[in-house]
Amino acid sequence: MLLLRVATVVLPLSLIVFLYERALVPLYGTGPTTLLLNKVILCAILVSALQPCRISTSNTWLFTAVALTLAPNATYWTAVWTSRFLKDPVLGPAMTHALVLGPLVFVLATFSIHNDRIPPAPITLRLIKCASIYVSVIGLAQRLWPRLSALNIISESQIFLAFAGTSYAVWIMKLPLALNKDTVKSRRHIPRHKASSALQVKYILLIVFGAVWWSISPLLANPVLPHPLPQPFTHPTYPLQILSAVQSVTGLITVAEWLPLPSQIGNDQEMHSVRYLRASHSLLGGVWTRSKVQTLDGVLPVSDSSGTPLGDSIYSTFVLQEAVRLVNSTEVGKSGKWSNVLIIGLGAGISATSFIRHDISATIVEIDPAVYVAARTYFSLPDPGPGNVFLEDARSWVNRRRADISTGVDVPLFDIVVHDCFSGGGVPEHLFTTVFWEDLKATMQTEGIVVVNFAGIIHSKSSKLITNTLERSFPQCRAFHDMSEDLPEEKYDTEFVNLVLFCTLSSSPLTFRQPKSSDYLGSYLRKYVFESLVEREVNLASIREPNEKYILTDKNNSLGKLQEQQGAHHWEVMRQVLPDVHWETY
Repeated sequence: MLLLRVATVVLPLSLIVFLYERALVPLYGTGPTTLLLNKVILCAILVSALQPCRISTSNTWLFTAVALTLAPNATYWTAVWTSRFLKDPVLGPAMTHALVLGPLVFVLATFSIHNDRIPPAPITLRLIKCASIYVSVIGLAQRLWPRLSALNIISESQIFLAFAGTSYAVWIMKLPLALNKDTVKSRRHIPRHKASSALQVKYILLIVFGAVWWSISPLLANPVLPHPLPQPFTHPTYPLQILSAVQSVTGLITVAEWLPLPSQIGNDQEMHSVRYLRASHSLLGGVWTRSKVQTLDGVLPVSDSSGTPLGDSIYSTFVLQEAVRLVNSTEVGKSGKWSNVLIIGLGAGISATSFIRHDISATIVEIDPAVYVAARTYFSLPDPGPGNVFLEDARSWVNRRRADISTGVDVPLFDIVVHDCFSGGGVPEHLFTTVFWEDLKATMQTEGIVVVNFAGIIHSKSSKLITNTLERSFPQCRAFHDMSEDLPEEKYDTEFVNLVLFCTLSSSPLTFRQPKSSDYLGSYLRKYVFESLVEREVNLASIREPNEKYILTDKNNSLGKLQEQQGAHHWEVMRQVLPDVHWETY
């Protein structure tokens, strides 16, 4: 009986925790959302174990039903309001956890820990139950439910309200069979005809409730759009259109366009006419559209799959990655005959598109299929060709590629590798270790060049870990920032920037040639970035550390946790890039 009560709580509660976290990440990002989440859950379970009050089973179902009914809108609007008014990516999620998830966890844990039909259990036993519930709920929420891809097409509102309806139904069935005290005290003596009559009343109530709930439950859902989005959604009061929204492997992948107001048409000083690719609370890239599509020398702009012209990238970091073509210190660089490039982490496909336009064969490894589809559909990524797209984790792909090469399989070695795997302040830490770089080197030409993007603070520990590990694996490295203004060394401790590192297997010092017009592909941004490349260089001497603790290995790897700590700062940066309404519409 005890195990049944615990199981009855653990499975739905773990799903609720998983869905709650999934609902909050688009508004706060992974790092801020998870920072205090487990602590709030543990506190709620502990309070349920230590509190002296006993809640009847019937009331537990009612309280659970009410909490779940409120959960969709409470989760969304509490996060929205705390984001807008507190502007604190630590306090905001903490308040949301405490106000929305905490009561739900408390009620359900109380049902499991306390039994109103028997005397209270000793405090030690209650604490043991508390620990088992906590470990089980967190384990299932992190390991079971994320593996069920079927949940990607079901909204949080639908599941919360389905649980709420079920809880109301159980509560109705738990209502007393008779109202007089004598009958309640001794239910075994209830006359059969009265029990039958009471059951009939309950069935009628269930039918009535079911009809009413079916009608009103859609009205209780939050304003989050359906995923996948069946058709483009235009915001009713703001110049914003959501072209696509899909819950996928790495989170919610959204393509949106910031439309111009009639008064803004032709006004290039105001922010508008931007199409961007969003992963939860992070931007993977974007391009200018409409009146802001401009090209050099009459070169025709690229267009998306529907023929809509697209302009320059809104971020210069992707163009900065393309500067690898300017390297002239290797034999291939001197000849300018780059054959192929490996792209690890596609984003909006800005740099991949450029390489393909320069007739460089591109092999793409991207873990999220929705990101690849978005790049192809909305951001002008050409078809890389058969056998050149791999939608999987890059670590396993590179390891398998190295194994193929070692056994004599005839596959081309790469001249260039572009490694861009940062998103939302987080990072796949297993793609930055010495083991990964050694595997990757085996897939490259003897003078191959790897381009690595890092998003963060230059003098942060995570930056030092990445840079020192790269320089352990590659003889030559140089780094450049993507900011539009100068970046003096005194800002290395404070500025959140995109840092692009160029590393080569060649023993010769890494140098870059002067750009020429054919390098620009008709892009004003490429011309500006390439011509200012020298001024963008970052002094790596200030990042280098001789200590072995700054070398990332599979056993010594704190990169993921360190980057999560920068999640709050990344959230603040993203809220400065786009107004709140953009982050609230998905």
